[in-house]
Amino acid sequence: MSERKTILVVEDDDVARGLMQLALTQQGYDVTVAEDGIAGFELAQKLKPDLIVTDVYMPAADGIHLVRRIRGDAELASTPVIVTTGAGTGTGIFSLSHGADAFERKPLDPPAFMATVARLLQERPDKTEN
Repeated sequence: MSERKTILVVEDDDVARGLMQLALTQQGYDVTVAEDGIAGFELAQKLKPDLIVTDVYMPAADGIHLVRRIRGDAELASTPVIVTTGAGTGTGIFSLSHGADAFERKPLDPPAFMATVARLLQERPDKTEN
């Protein structure tokens, strides 16, 4: 009886955010969404999600800024992060060099995206309740 995993999706595009939320919910994950990196970081601190998915290019605070803040926060530093980007592979590689665990090109390939989500969640040790 495993606990449902919580995923935070940080995406400024309404359609992309909704599609990710729907796809992840259909796979049995609890999903919370935010529209930018500032709100995403605040929610991450509050929820302590099992995984974070963030777009790179967003207003207020972009995905790279969000990844850096997550990696600098003692309680969030080990949280897996998938960065999504419609830009080239170079942007994805740049995100990896700044702490992301994986990147997925947009438009997302649903089976590949879900495989990455499952792999990162499987690799992460279960959270312990305090």
